[in-house]
Formats: sequence, structure tokens, C-alpha cells
Amino acid sequence: MTTKHKAEILKYLDTKGLVVKLSKYEDDLEKAMVERMTFTSTNHGFIAARDNDCLEVRRLLAELAVKAPEVNEETNKKLTIADKEKWLMLQRNENKELGEAITKQRQVTFVLDDYQVRIDMAKKRLEGIKAVIALKTAQINFLAS
Repeated sequence: MTTKHKAEILKYLDTKGLVVKLSKYEDDLEKAMVERMTFTSTNHGFIAARDNDCLEVRRLLAELAVKAPEVNEETNKKLTIADKEKWLMLQRNENKELGEAITKQRQVTFVLDDYQVRIDMAKKRLEGIKAVIALKTAQINFLAS
């Protein structure tokens, strides 16, 4: 195989385009990670574990627990712990501030999930382009031998 023929094959492999894509995918990944970090920092009080409430919702619930009535107004009987828990559950719908905090918690969770999907997709694109570059490198090494 002549040098001219090898040069034509190398042009066809378009490794420069792959390196440009690699750089773009790395930038996209970094941008998504920085955006997620900034969002997380800004909304840290509303970040919840999967099956728990966030700090802000728990704080509001604690404040409401202190304000829970001691006596059932209808029966004039002292409320049990279960009754107070039931009352707190009702406050999730009835208390405006708590409802807004729960809504904000859901929104933050949704946005964080969206960032995670974007980051995962950027990682997959990056892995894919790296695999293609590895293949092209092997092809170039083959031509060089």
C-alpha cells in the first residue's frame, strides 16, 4: 500500500471530526454537572430522599406538630398520637405554606432527575465517541504497520 493511498484512507477516517465531537461531549457533560451542582446548592433545603420529605417540609411539619390541637373539638376527647399524625397528614393539603413546600420539593426532585438523565446521556455519548476513537486508532496502527 502506497503512502498516498494510506493518506487518503486517513482522511476518510475523519479523526479530526471525532476529536472535535469528543471535546464537545466533554463540555456538555461538564456543563450539565455544573448546572446540577448550582441547582442543588440553591435548592438544598428542598432536596428529599426518595421516600422522605425534604428539610423544609420536615421543619414545617415540626412547627405544625407543636400547634396540633390537644383535644378533638367534636368529641372533647384528648387526641391520641395516631390522631395527631392524622391531623398532620391533613395539613399537607390544608396548610398553604406546607403545600407550597411540598410542591417545591416535587419540582426540585423532577429537575434533579432531569439533570441526572442529561448527565447519563452525556456520559453515554462520551463513552461511544471514545470507543469509536479507539477503533480508529487501531485502524491507524494497522495502516502504519
